[in-house]
Amino acid sequence: MERLLLEFRSLVRAQPAGSWEHMRDYDLSFERLADAVDASAQAQQGARWKGPDLRMRCTTGDAVYDWPEGSPYDGGTTVTWNIPGYGSHATPDDEHLSIHALCGFHWAQGEGRTVSGLPDCHECRREIQLGAERPRDSR
Repeated sequence: MERLLLEFRSLVRAQPAGSWEHMRDYDLSFERLADAVDASAQAQQGARWKGPDLRMRCTTGDAVYDWPEGSPYDGGTTVTWNIPGYGSHATPDDEHLSIHALCGFHWAQGEGRTVSGLPDCHECRREIQLGAERPRDSR
């Protein structure tokens, strides 16, 4: 599966700038497959695991992607919200008191409260990490 993901990323990077939208269509499916590969590697390697294989991920440095407006993609900060019964999630900022998380989850106004630290939602964490510039061949 890892080879399939790496091949997908190389094919995507060869396409014209702006031809893919982050977390839409096939990109969403391949990000979720990369999550599964990382989880498997972490389970197999245990304490030796050095973190996710970033070669399987899209990055904000790839011109082929159209990215959503705002943070973390524009280098801004995120806000972590705890929603009772649903864990913690991240939103782009607290200026507008957004109720839509980076992972797509949303909640009712007044249902959550802001908390410190990273969210426990793996998808929200991944989105925060995507804002970091990194070389294509990094791991």
